[in-house]
Amino acid sequence: MSEPASTRREFLKGRAAIRAVEGLSEPASESAAMLPPPAIPACDLKNTDQRLNAGRQSAYLEQYSKPAMACQFELLFNMHQYPSAGNVTGDVFQLLDQLEEQLTVYRADSEISQLNLHAHQDYVRVEQRLYGLLKRAQEIWQLTNGAFDITAGQLSALWGFEQRSGSIPTPTAIHETLESVGSGNLVFDDSNHSVRFSTEGVKINLGGIGKGYAIDRMASMLRMHGIADFAIHGGQSSVLCGGEYLTNDQHSGHGWPIGLSHPVLPEVRLAHFNLKDRALGTSGSGRQGFFHEGKRYGHVIDPRTGWPTDHFLSTTVISPSAARSDALATAFFVMEESSIEQYCQANPEVSAVLISGDPQAGKSAVDLVWFNLTDDDWQCHVR
Repeated sequence: MSEPASTRREFLKGRAAIRAVEGLSEPASESAAMLPPPAIPACDLKNTDQRLNAGRQSAYLEQYSKPAMACQFELLFNMHQYPSAGNVTGDVFQLLDQLEEQLTVYRADSEISQLNLHAHQDYVRVEQRLYGLLKRAQEIWQLTNGAFDITAGQLSALWGFEQRSGSIPTPTAIHETLESVGSGNLVFDDSNHSVRFSTEGVKINLGGIGKGYAIDRMASMLRMHGIADFAIHGGQSSVLCGGEYLTNDQHSGHGWPIGLSHPVLPEVRLAHFNLKDRALGTSGSGRQGFFHEGKRYGHVIDPRTGWPTDHFLSTTVISPSAARSDALATAFFVMEESSIEQYCQANPEVSAVLISGDPQAGKSAVDLVWFNLTDDDWQCHVR
C-alpha cells in the first residue's frame, strides 16, 4: 500500500484523497462510526434485566451495554483481567442513570430543565461538577469563537431536526432565535456554584458535550475501583479508552485499536486509531439531513449563523477528555479548515481528522485532512 501524500509541518498536518472506496481495508460493522477492527471481536449480548446487558465472554473481551441518553453505552474489558468488572459495571451504569436524570432537557425536574426555567430571573445553584461542566462549555465556546454553543439547541428545533422532519425556517425566525443563542449569556457565580442568564429565552442543551462528560465520569469511577484497562463508548460516536487491550494476556503497547468508518458508507473503514488514556469524538451529517429544491441540508447547524453547515462530512477529534473531544468535534464541523489548524497548532494535545466530499456522490472521492497525528497514533487505510 502506498503512503498517503502529506504536507505535515512537524507532523501537524497531513492530507490524503480516496479516489474510490473500492479496494480499501476490510469492512466495518454496518452503521458504526467507530469500532474495534476485526482482530477484536465483540461478544454477543445477553439480556439480564431491562437496565443492564451483560456480555458473554468471548475469546478476547467482556462486554456490557446499557441504553441511555438516546444511544447505547458499552463497556469493554479484557477477559478475566478484572474479576470485579461485572459488579463495578453495575455501579457505573447506576451513575450513568443519575447523570442522565441531571442533564436531560426531557425531564421537567432535571437540573438543566430547572436552570432553563428559572435562570433568566435569578441565579440558580447547580451541583458542583455540573457547574464545572457549564463553565468548561463556555470556555470552549470562547476558544472556538462561538462554533460550539450549548445554547444553540433551539436552532435544531427550529429546523425540525429534533422531530426528524426538517424544513427551512424563515430568515425572520432564524434571526429571532439567534437573539437568545450565545454562551456569553451565561453568568457564573463561583462562590455559590450558581448560574443565571443575562437575557430571556436562553435554553441550555448539553447534547454536544453531555455524553462525553458522562463517559469521563464513568472512566473516573472505573479507575477509582482499580480498573485501568477498559474501553467505553456511547452510541459509537464517543469513545474513551483507558490503558491497553491485551493480546495473548500481554499488553499490546499501543492502547486500544478503534476504527473510523466512512461517513456515508458505514461498511467501509477508513482508518483506525491506537487510543491509550485518550478519548475520541466524531460529529457528522453524512447520514442525517433533508433535501429542499435539490440542495441537501445536514443536521449540524452553525450557532453563529443559524444555518446548517456543509464544510465536512465528518470531523473526528482525539483529546485527553471525552467531553472535550465531543465538543470540539461539533465545533470543528462548523469551522473553517484554517481555523481548525490554528486551534490544533495552539493545542498539540488535540488531534483531528476532517473528511470532506459530496454525500450524494456515493463511491466517488472523499478527502481526509489530519492534524497532530503520527504513524504511531493511527493507520490511515488510503491507497
